Amino acid sequence: MNDRYRPTREYKHEITINHSNAVGKSSSSISELLVQQVPVSMYIMSEEKFVYVNESLCELLGFLEDQFLLGEIQLKDVIHPEDLPIVQTRIFEQSETVGESVRYRIRIIKNDGNIIHGELHSRVSEWDGKPAFIGSVTDVTEEVMAQSRLKDSEERYNSLFFENPDAIFSFDMEGNFTNVNPGALVLSEYSYDELMKMSFMPMIVPEHLDKALHYFGEALNGNTNCFEINLYGKNEKLIQLEVTSFPMNQTGQITGAYGIAKDITARNENKRLLEEMAFFDHLTKLPNRKLFEDRLFQAYKVSNDKEVELAVLFINLDRFKYINDSLGYEYGDTFLKQISLRMLDCLNDSATVGRFAGDEFAILLPGAGKEAAIEWAERLNRVLAEPVDVLGHQIALTASIGIACTGKIQGDMIKQAESAMLYTKKYGKDSFSLYSFELNQETADKLTIERELKSAIRNDEFLIHYQPIMNLKTGEVSAMEALIRWNHPDLGMVPPDRFIPVSEESGQIIAIGKWVLYNACSQNRLWQTRGCVPFRICVNISTIQLQHPNFVSLVKSILEETGLEAKWLELEVTEGILLEDTEILKESLLKLKALGISMSIDDFGTGFTSLNYLRQFSFDRVKIDRSFVQDINNDLNGKAITSTIITLAHKLGMEVVAEGIEDSVQLAYLREELCDEGQGYHFCRPKAADQHDLSVTNKI
Repeated sequence: MNDRYRPTREYKHEITINHSNAVGKSSSSISELLVQQVPVSMYIMSEEKFVYVNESLCELLGFLEDQFLLGEIQLKDVIHPEDLPIVQTRIFEQSETVGESVRYRIRIIKNDGNIIHGELHSRVSEWDGKPAFIGSVTDVTEEVMAQSRLKDSEERYNSLFFENPDAIFSFDMEGNFTNVNPGALVLSEYSYDELMKMSFMPMIVPEHLDKALHYFGEALNGNTNCFEINLYGKNEKLIQLEVTSFPMNQTGQITGAYGIAKDITARNENKRLLEEMAFFDHLTKLPNRKLFEDRLFQAYKVSNDKEVELAVLFINLDRFKYINDSLGYEYGDTFLKQISLRMLDCLNDSATVGRFAGDEFAILLPGAGKEAAIEWAERLNRVLAEPVDVLGHQIALTASIGIACTGKIQGDMIKQAESAMLYTKKYGKDSFSLYSFELNQETADKLTIERELKSAIRNDEFLIHYQPIMNLKTGEVSAMEALIRWNHPDLGMVPPDRFIPVSEESGQIIAIGKWVLYNACSQNRLWQTRGCVPFRICVNISTIQLQHPNFVSLVKSILEETGLEAKWLELEVTEGILLEDTEILKESLLKLKALGISMSIDDFGTGFTSLNYLRQFSFDRVKIDRSFVQDINNDLNGKAITSTIITLAHKLGMEVVAEGIEDSVQLAYLREELCDEGQGYHFCRPKAADQHDLSVTNKI
């Protein structure tokens, strides 16, 4: 034995062990050699002191034999503080029962500070007439750590298996369930016992069964896969799943398959809703412009590859605004949904109907040439014009259609069809137009005008020419009509009939009209301050201006700002404006009259003015259209119509102004028929304010 671990002389005793509560002495060298060299750590303790340790224990803990036997190492030095009470309790309990053997595990602190797990096996005997504990220490650290790792693994498995909200399950080689977690029970709504008697196959929707069997076979062949599949739960509830399947390996053999399934029903529904929001119109559920353009692109590629024709129809409902203004948006939305269904029923399955915005629709006709597209357009015009039952109201609107076909003309077919539709709306309505290069030029010119109008006021490109209106009895100036002109730096002098309609369609007429009204009132006030006898300033206004909710307050503020009295302002409306039967228009006309402003109807006789409107709004004047005045010289019906208008207006208490007087013959006839006022080249052409030489008598 190594001298390091030998007992000192004064402590060297022969070991005696008495199995019948008596300690016998033996000096057998074989026994000593056996105890010292056996690969089991052994000790003897009496009165909580080590009286013997063998070499194996010293090597295990890294202490010297003398440190144990001299009392330098005590229990508290080698036993973990948390386990020391356990050992002390065992010693106390065991000391009462001599000969009893106990076995338990504790943590032991080595000399280097490392902690090991030891299993103590001790028996109570006697040493020098005193109770002694004879025992062994076995290092079970690896076993304890392995058990700990196994326990952790089991806990992690149980946590992943039982606490996982996703469904986890296992199958045998035939596809029968062998285990499921609570997530699978919640998902399927089956009980554990029910699933344990089932195969997965009856749960799969029929159209996905082949896919399920394929991936199950892949798992049994050792492959892992992820796929989507649909199945029915216990209550026939359709569930969409994302499944990961992988093989079940036991002792190197595949004995079945595992699966993890995530319910993606809500995710797929949200995905569908997002796609619907991105690619479909929320009201009609028709494809929106983005999806329509994509389908057009695909169809265009097919038409090029197979050399087949293609057509696009652009549809805009005529006077749809009337429904929203008169009945409300609920009726308008319902009408649009009904019209959408009618278009779908009218067309074949290969067509795509899309809604772009408001009452704008587009139709894609794959394989349709010019003749077929025209036939479809004619059919749509007939079908869409039929009355629609909207919340108990029978509503009928017509449609303006534009057609663009593939062929010699290349480019954006949607824009081409829209250009053709705008042409239809302008010149016909309830009809269709086929796109052409010439029509495209007109549209391009319109777009140019619209673009340039945006900066015309800012760049001071507008000016006003004034044309006098003469009192036919006295020959004096009774009014001046303000006529806007546009002097564009590149386009030159743009006539009003070219840019006014564009400004009305684009909404820019509001700003332009305000500019004209302010400058006309300012000029009239300036003439008055210069000593001219006061006369009316006549300003044309459009339907859009008159229907604007702030128009009346705008007129009032301009009069206040310029200092012009209301009686010296006359607003002219075209006869067609009165076809817009809206409450806002009626209210605006009455409020303007209440301010003291004169109102006149321009181009009278060319439209469909209701006599009821003339009576209801008490217009001050009507202006006979120049076309009737021109007919006076030709002895056509112009004389009779002119005479009738003058008589009717006078009967209704209104004065009459004749437009377009160009010679003395016309003037003489109008005076003979007692026409009140007139204007035209016979008196003076429109010109700038500073070019009018007005005398104090206002005669020209």
